[in-house]
Amino acid sequence: MIHEWRTYQLKPGATGEYLALLADLGLPLVTRHLPLLGYWQAETGPLNVIHHLWTYADWAEREACRAALSNEEAWVNGFIPQAFPMVLQQHNSLATLGRGSPVFDTAVADRHRQHGPRPAGTPLFAPDCAGLVTGHAPPDAVALLEPFSGSVRGPLALLPRHADPLRFVGGYDGQHTVLRPLSFSPL
Repeated sequence: MIHEWRTYQLKPGATGEYLALLADLGLPLVTRHLPLLGYWQAETGPLNVIHHLWTYADWAEREACRAALSNEEAWVNGFIPQAFPMVLQQHNSLATLGRGSPVFDTAVADRHRQHGPRPAGTPLFAPDCAGLVTGHAPPDAVALLEPFSGSVRGPLALLPRHADPLRFVGGYDGQHTVLRPLSFSPL
């Protein structure tokens, strides 16, 4: 499998608007074609940063999914013109799975589920935060991704959601980031 970790830096002050637009308009369009595993806003480290994770069986599936999305009229002429002016930078890395977990396996099995728009009154974010450790492989990771192409160096360890994400900070050699999952994020 190929795991695609994407990181976008948004214009200061635009993160909430971008994520609301994604949850309300873009999500049904993108998940019609791309296999979503996770979507987060960074709470520590560089601000105005979002991360998302997509998982494909192989390169051919990735190519087919991305081609189908590029033919989605409402994505190309609706979401993109509204959302992408808020994006300053995009980074993309491809990875293999070094180690998973039952939580990760469940998300992978359900990755092709199409999400609808955010129901009225639904909060944008999930209540508990997750963690991301780069450059280190903690044993309690939900998934350990090993990048093989792109801008990320060293392992990416996605830590489980918890009401107190700071409990993960101590004892790791790598860089730690608190991630706030969006309410629709499988991980």
